[in-house]
Amino acid sequence: MSSHRFQRLTAVFSITVLGLSLIGPASITAAQAGWGLAVETLPSSVTPGADAGYRLTITNNGPSNISQLYLTDSVASAPTYIAGDRSELCNPTGVLYCAFGALNSGDVIVLTVAHTTSLTGTSFSVDFMLNSTGVSSDKGKNSHGDTLVTTATTGLSGDQNFAGGFVLSSDFTVQNDGVTRRNIQSTAAAASEANIPVTVQDGPNVPASTCAAVAGAFGECSKVEVAEGTDVAGGIKIVITVYWKSVPRNLNVDDVVVIHTLADGSTETIDTSCSPTIDLTPGCRDAVFLADGSLEIPVWTLHNGGFKGGL
Repeated sequence: MSSHRFQRLTAVFSITVLGLSLIGPASITAAQAGWGLAVETLPSSVTPGADAGYRLTITNNGPSNISQLYLTDSVASAPTYIAGDRSELCNPTGVLYCAFGALNSGDVIVLTVAHTTSLTGTSFSVDFMLNSTGVSSDKGKNSHGDTLVTTATTGLSGDQNFAGGFVLSSDFTVQNDGVTRRNIQSTAAAASEANIPVTVQDGPNVPASTCAAVAGAFGECSKVEVAEGTDVAGGIKIVITVYWKSVPRNLNVDDVVVIHTLADGSTETIDTSCSPTIDLTPGCRDAVFLADGSLEIPVWTLHNGGFKGGL
């Protein structure tokens, strides 16, 4: 939105035709900038209390320039992460406040912001606000500075079969609840990158197409989504734990494979040990029995997708 509001300039003119004098208004309108603010959630749902990421795309589709542009949001605490175009113009501490300066016609700013979500409730919402005066509460009341507001909502899921968040460290592992007789599989994932969304899910709510139907498979399907589905150059470590009652009898850990179903529905069989060398293409796996008899299968791979134990 331009800082120039519609301004109607009125000029008085006089025309004499056949002795008649005609007086009337001539109008000139100053065009207003076509600004936009789109927000993507990274990821769409997180574990309560985890960080939630937001990708903001700020556009000026013209025809005029915006002389001053500011960004704020409705969260009372400081962002846990902020990076992207003109991020150096944002307050490094305290609540979100960015003074971007001019946004010329055709300019685009892409910025990623993360906030820590609440520990309770079913969703976490943030109002992101663009303003041409720096006053976030203006909301169009000031003739020289409207506010454009876009609300982004992240789901909060306490489901024992789900875990996720915008991960700020490559050392952080996202893991859902451990195995019990009522929860026969647990999934964990850690990526070798920071500042990306990571989610894991198993159990009955995983879409059926996530893991291809393969003979010899056991346990549940584990769905892993890291970095918005893109490959992770340094690899993803996934740990699948299967409750002992769901492990095939007389299983030899050396015979365990992992069936990896990719986004296009094709499958890879991961059957190479990660010792002594971790192979990321298509991946490697090992398997070990825990003290309670449950089976733990660590997997390394480049790719997202569905993962299921097999023989």
